[in-house]
Amino acid sequence: MFAWIILLPALYISGRFILPLPLPVTLRLLFFIGVVLIAECHLVYKFVFGNRFAPEFPYTMMVIINALFGTLIAFTLLLLLCDAVSGVQYAIQRTWPDYHHVHYFLLVISLAIASYAAYQAVKVPAIKTVTLTLPHLPKAFEGYRIVQLTDLHASTLFTGRWMKKVVDRTNSLNADVILFTGDVADGSVEKRFNDVAPLAELRADAGCFAIPGNHEYYSGYPEWMARMQQLGFHELINSSVTLTKAGSHIYLAGVSDEAALRYHQPGPDLARALDGVDRQLPIILLDHRPENARQNLAEGVDLQLSGHTHGGMVYGLAAIVNRFNKGFSSGLYTLENGYLYVSNGTGLWNGFALRLGYPSEITLFILKGAQ
Repeated sequence: MFAWIILLPALYISGRFILPLPLPVTLRLLFFIGVVLIAECHLVYKFVFGNRFAPEFPYTMMVIINALFGTLIAFTLLLLLCDAVSGVQYAIQRTWPDYHHVHYFLLVISLAIASYAAYQAVKVPAIKTVTLTLPHLPKAFEGYRIVQLTDLHASTLFTGRWMKKVVDRTNSLNADVILFTGDVADGSVEKRFNDVAPLAELRADAGCFAIPGNHEYYSGYPEWMARMQQLGFHELINSSVTLTKAGSHIYLAGVSDEAALRYHQPGPDLARALDGVDRQLPIILLDHRPENARQNLAEGVDLQLSGHTHGGMVYGLAAIVNRFNKGFSSGLYTLENGYLYVSNGTGLWNGFALRLGYPSEITLFILKGAQ
C-alpha cells in the first residue's frame, strides 16, 4: 500500500515540473525514472537486498538517497502550496498564472531542507538532561544518574566510527547505570559485528541493561541476544533486577517487544517482569514501545523508558507517529501514576534517515526524591 501511496508524489512532480521542462524527451524521461526510483527506494532495497529493513548501500549513497527522498516529499508539498495559490488567483482574476519559474526556486528550497534534515539524522547526538522526582526514591539514590540509549540502528549509515563517538560521549556522563531500550542494529550480527563492537566500551557503576526492540527480531533474534551479552549487556526479557546502593534498593524491569510473537518468541509480559518486585519501591520499566504506558504505570511502575518512535522525525509526520502510539511520541509525559519518557532515539533507521525538529539524543536522567 505504501509503495502505491508514495508513487503519487512522483507522478505529481513529473506532471507539474518535469513534463513542462524545456528539455529533450529522453532527458525528461530519465528524470522521470529517477524520481520514481527515489520514491520507491524501499522497494529497491527489498529487490536488491531481500529486506527493506536493512539496506546495505554505502554511507555516502545512503545519505544521498535519504536527502533525495526528503526532497521529493518537500517539493511535493511546496508544489501543492504553489498550485493552491494559483487556484486562488484564478478564482479572483480568472487567469491562470504561470509560476513555473518559481518551481525552480521551490526545488532548491526543498533540496536545502532535506539536506539539512539528513545531516540532523546522521550527526552524533547531543546530551539531553532530564531531572525526575520520584516520591519514594531512597535517599541513597538522590542524584542517581541514568543514561538511556535507544534505537541505535547500527548500519552502513551508523557505523562503528559513529558508534564509538556515541560511546565516548556516553562515558563522559559518569552514569550509575546505562539502559538501552531496543533496536540495536539493522542487519545480521555478521554484517553489523564491527559496527556494534564499540558498545563493549560502555562503562557504568551498576552496569548496562537492555531490552530488544522490534528490529532485533527482523535480523536474527537469538544471535543478537548472544551478541548483546558479549558486549556486556544484561537483557531484561520479561524480568527484573534490583539496583542497590548503600543498602537501599530500586527495581529495574524490562519486557520484550510485541514483534516477538511473529517470530515464536516470548511476547511482552509485565506481570512476569514484576514478579517478586516490591511495589512500594521505585520501579523503572524498559519497554521499547510507549503505547502501553498507562497500563504499565497502573501496575506500579514509576517510570517507563521507551523509544521506537524516533520522536516523530519531522514536522507533520510527528502527528501521525503520535496517533499510532496512543498519543506518545517524544519527550516526558507526566501521567496519573508516574512518568513516561519517549526518547527521540540515539540513531535512526537508515531507510528513513531524516530529522527536522526532533533531534537525536543521548538522554541523562538525574533522579531526585520528594523534598
